[in-house]
Amino acid sequence: MLDKELKDKINKIAVEIEKIEQTAKQKETYFINKCNEEFDPKINDHGEQLLHQQTKLNELLLNINELKTKKKELISITKKLELEYNSLKREKEKILNHNLKAIEKEKKTKTKDIDTKIKILEKELKSSEKKIKL
Repeated sequence: MLDKELKDKINKIAVEIEKIEQTAKQKETYFINKCNEEFDPKINDHGEQLLHQQTKLNELLLNINELKTKKKELISITKKLELEYNSLKREKEKILNHNLKAIEKEKKTKTKDIDTKIKILEKELKSSEKKIKL
């Protein structure tokens, strides 16, 4: 009988273990479901928000890269135009100064000639006035 009693005890212990495992399985299922109910909506909501924000970020990064490229192009164009602008201003000033000096020189030459003629005529006038007085 000893064998039968031992087998019965073993079976009782096995049944007890099975009940413990079933209870543990039920608790696991309960907590898994409870956790899913509590966190899944929040996770899904945050996942949607994250996806939306990542999309906006990617668009912004694309725009930034396009703007950086445009900035490089505009800097190059601006520098070229600035050099041309400054060169044209210097050239204008050089030509203007050259022409103004030429005009001034021509004016002095013509004025000197006229002054010389005036002096000659004044001498003639004085000479003529002297003859009339005499």
